[in-house]
Amino acid sequence: MKASFGTSLRTGFPVVLIPVLFWGSSLARDLDRPEPPAHLPPSLPPVLTLPDAIEYAREHSGIVAAARAGTEALEAKLRQAEWTAWPHASVRALLAPMARQYGNPVSGGTDLGEWGVFAYTEVTGTWPLVTFGKISNLKEAARRGVDVGRAREEIARAEAAFRVKRGFHALALAREMAEVIREGRDYLDKARRHLDDLEAADDPSFDPVDRMKMRVYDASVLGRELQATRGAEVARAALRVTLGLDPTDPVDFEAGAPRPVAAPEDLSLEDLVRRALEARPDLLALRRGVRAREAEVAARRAAFFPNLFVAGQFKYGYSNVADPQPSPFANDPFNTYTAGGAVGVEMDLEIGKKLGELREAEAEVERLRAETREAENGVRLEVEKLYREMRDARRMVAAQEDAVAAARGWVIAKTDLYDNDLCDLNDVLAGLVQFFQARMDALQAVHDFNVAVAALERAVGGDLSGGGDGE
Repeated sequence: MKASFGTSLRTGFPVVLIPVLFWGSSLARDLDRPEPPAHLPPSLPPVLTLPDAIEYAREHSGIVAAARAGTEALEAKLRQAEWTAWPHASVRALLAPMARQYGNPVSGGTDLGEWGVFAYTEVTGTWPLVTFGKISNLKEAARRGVDVGRAREEIARAEAAFRVKRGFHALALAREMAEVIREGRDYLDKARRHLDDLEAADDPSFDPVDRMKMRVYDASVLGRELQATRGAEVARAALRVTLGLDPTDPVDFEAGAPRPVAAPEDLSLEDLVRRALEARPDLLALRRGVRAREAEVAARRAAFFPNLFVAGQFKYGYSNVADPQPSPFANDPFNTYTAGGAVGVEMDLEIGKKLGELREAEAEVERLRAETREAENGVRLEVEKLYREMRDARRMVAAQEDAVAAARGWVIAKTDLYDNDLCDLNDVLAGLVQFFQARMDALQAVHDFNVAVAALERAVGGDLSGGGDGE
């Protein structure tokens, strides 16, 4: 900003100027800056339950840390915006060798045989008085930006909680599949022992092809065992990563046998949609972003008005080898002490540029409003889809439980008949295959239901299980 300075003052006394204002403003910013958060993970128990893992992930997950850093950047921008309303000062100082200067403005000269020093200090400052809403709208936009950052943190926390739930359900599924495979192998071993007895007794009903069938089913069971073990290890590693730990950290998770989470059966689709539209953090972020852009538009409109400000200036120059000039009309930078202040007006006349910036800001507002409406429609469809998936998954859980009971009775009956030579091995293996499939399908149905509930909770932005963890 340019200003005219008046009320000059001259003195012949040497003055030592310390730029206290500049140093003090810098120190105030440093003191106002928050300490960086310590991200050292606290000591964890060797085994984490689902609630403990969710709580830890909501604070230490990598996606949460990234969102938190984004909020801190927006808070820094807010502090910058708040600082614009306060006085701003700058300091220039120099110290240089100088040959003797003697005489007056009419007659003088330079004596290179005598040298001394020249010291000069200049302090200038401005303080905005009236900006017609530029600063207030800038601060409002920055505050709304911080709100957007905090909403993004909630998005990250909800995503971290969903990943933890999904990981626990996957781990529980893998562990229980291993138990199912062991149970099925018991039935297979029982049939193998009977086959060994037939072969040892040289029974005419013994068929060498049955031995080959056993080898084929052994390989199939081994494949399932390896798959279950691999799934459990991958689920553990994924959970550790979600919690912000190293995949190899010796932390395990308490995931018991899968059972359906305690989601109420009388959930209303309309109520879920309403809750999602009110509480979804991504929708809140978009709405806050619209308000931030609206404040920016107001600031762009205010840019068409001038700024009123107070300005001040202080200069001090001293040289021990320059003759002072007593005339007030003489320009004497070597021995001067002046101070002045003024009220000024400033206005940028780049009207075309301002109109373009205003149109751009208004277009951004309309874009965000359209994105918000589209996101709300998307949320409605997402909630309806997940709601129907959860309802169908609940029905499949009941159907698969009935199928497991029938399959267990089937394989037990066929195994007993085979022990008494009342059926052949094909009947036993057919029942065993159905038992395996029914148990796997039942476990998968429970897993799908629990994940569907977790996904619906994330879509709605709240808990649907009444605090139960389903483990």
